[in-house]
Order: sequence, then structure tokens, then C-alpha cells
Amino acid sequence: MYLIGEFSKIAHVSSRQLRHYDQLGLLKPVYTDPTTGYRYYSAKQLPQLNRILALKEMGLSLEQIKRLLADNISLDELRGMLAMKKAQIEQMVYEELARIRSIESRIEQIDVEGQMGDYDVVVKSVPSQRYLSMREVCHSPEMTVQFAARLYQTLPSQVGQGALGAFVMVLYSEEFDPTHLDLGLGFVVGDEVDDDFALTLDAETRLTVSTLPATQEMLTITRFGVNQNCYNVLAMWAEANGYRLYGQMREVVLQFAPPDSLDDLVMEIQYPAERVLPTGDVPPFGALGG
Repeated sequence: MYLIGEFSKIAHVSSRQLRHYDQLGLLKPVYTDPTTGYRYYSAKQLPQLNRILALKEMGLSLEQIKRLLADNISLDELRGMLAMKKAQIEQMVYEELARIRSIESRIEQIDVEGQMGDYDVVVKSVPSQRYLSMREVCHSPEMTVQFAARLYQTLPSQVGQGALGAFVMVLYSEEFDPTHLDLGLGFVVGDEVDDDFALTLDAETRLTVSTLPATQEMLTITRFGVNQNCYNVLAMWAEANGYRLYGQMREVVLQFAPPDSLDDLVMEIQYPAERVLPTGDVPPFGALGG
């Protein structure tokens, strides 16, 4: 038999860790001197200790390991634990690989442009939102601005300023054609506005309440003024970082500007996205780097 310090050297495990395993009932000494309290271990306990260390290295908790060693867990349960841990590790690896791609993309931008760039893409989770809006086909950017300006001028008095949130434009068109944009234009609204609320501004303009769906991963970028380059930056970032854009793009007005002062306009472009690779489908290291 070996004293705890000697056994610690043989097993390459600290005495403190062995005492902890003893307290948890994972690995008890074969003998404890009742007078001195010294713990004694046997070389025959090394396989059990190695099993504990191996399972711990796989990510199982000490409580799970204790159940396993005590035969209080079935093989199906063990397989489920290991499969879950495997999925968690794969997700972590995938997220780190995506972070590497983001860094590589930024390095490439610095190499090509000689600077950090004016735009940064941020991935956000956006909750569902109640949306008081109209739907209109706009034949020019100027027409879109005119509709937006009209709603900004009209709705606060009709609905109440306190009930209105951000102004949002939703692009419903299947493809981008500046002469034929199928748009939703309106405000996010609070609970003060009933679901069946409707507002008719004229014979051709009617606003109703709908719901903008929640999006788990929304790629967002801030647009200043009339600069269109941010859309290209977002698309390139998505491709470089393993995302696929889908669904309806949104433009959330952070700072409104009248038609004659569009350089002062500030908007957040939002685009629903999903990872190209499903969770757990981890590419080999280096595959994402090109």
C-alpha cells in the first residue's frame, strides 16, 4: 500500500484531488489509519482512477462519473451523456472556427483596404415584434422616402407617440429592383395598439397590425446616409463567415431624416441568416480558412 503522497506521484494526480475524490465517494483509500488519519491506496486502484480521469476528460461531471462507477447508470444513459457532450464540444469548435473566419476576413480587409473599414457586422437575436404597417410597391427610392415621411408625420397623432417604436421597412420583393420594390412600411407598436387595429389614411393607404417573426440569428449593420456599400459588406461578411441569408430584409430607422437631408439618416440593416453547416457538422480544421 502507498501513502497518499506516494500514490499521488505514481498516478500523477495531486493529493488534494485524491482527497476530493475520497470526500465524494469516487475513490476511497483501501485503508485509513484510525489514529493518524493517514490514507493508504493500492496499486490495484489505478485502473479505477484512470477511468475517472478519462471520463472527466470527456467532460462528464463528477456526479455522473460517480453514478457510472456505482453501476447506477445504464449504457443507454451513458451513451446519451457522451453524445450530448460530443455535440456541445462540436458546437464550441464550430463557433471557434467561425471566429477564426471572422478574424481572417478582417485581416484580409486590412490587407486590401489598408484600414479597418467603416462597417461592422453584428449577429443579434431579434424577438418577435408587433408591426403596424402598410404594404406598397415603390417605384423609386424617392417614393419610398415620401411614404416614410408621411407616416412619420401622420401616425404619432393618430396612434399616440408613446405607442410607436422604431420605424421599420421590410423588403418583400423576391429580388432587388429599385423600380419595383414591394415594401412594408410602418412602426413597431406596443400593447397599447390592439391586434385588430386598422388605420385608413386615404382610399389607397391602409395600415394593419401584423407580427414580424423572431429571428435567432440576424446579421445587422449600420447604414449612414445614402451610402449603399454596407449591403455589399454584409453579404461578403456572411459568405466569409459561413452564413446564408434568407427571408425578408429589414431596415430599422435609428435616426430619421427628411427627404432633403438624407445624409443625416441612420438605419440598421437586418438580414435573417442561418449557418451554412448545421450544428454538430464540424468541418476539419483549416477547411473554413480556404
